Amino acid sequence: MKSVTLSLLSCVLTLLPCACSSPKTLPVLMVERLNWMDEVALAKQVKSLPITDPVREAELLRTMTQRGVAAGLKEENVRRFFTGQMVAAKVVQEEWLQQHSQGVTSYVMVPDLKLTVRPALDEIGQKMIASLAKPRSPAASAAVLVEAGQRLARAGYSKAASQPALEGLQAGLAP
Repeated sequence: MKSVTLSLLSCVLTLLPCACSSPKTLPVLMVERLNWMDEVALAKQVKSLPITDPVREAELLRTMTQRGVAAGLKEENVRRFFTGQMVAAKVVQEEWLQQHSQGVTSYVMVPDLKLTVRPALDEIGQKMIASLAKPRSPAASAAVLVEAGQRLARAGYSKAASQPALEGLQAGLAP
């Protein structure tokens, strides 16, 4: 499991201007989004919040679906894509909480969900929509799915977390 420090460093690096001309691929964005889930779980643990937040999840799904439709995507594809990403995120949070059931030490910096984490996740979501909206052939979509599976595995995500993310991706890439 990734450490909080490593995840925060990766998040800071994503905010720096990119010297490369090509935007991040969907598989990269999927891993980047899941990399935030340790911080989400930590913040929820410290504040005694449940992993599942039906109101927040419904609002996020509604917002992402509206943005996806505005970008020319099918409503159902966007909904299924983000549902898969949200299920995967909850699995990663649950796994983190199981590994840290005794809590964390007091010197660990706890990220702020509203000021830090959610804005970063919203930005990643916007980038995901832009990437989903790119036209691609069925063969290119299949290659994206394979790459996503490989990246999730290399990042150390469990099958329980990777599966819903990949199913959501497959739905999001559907014609």
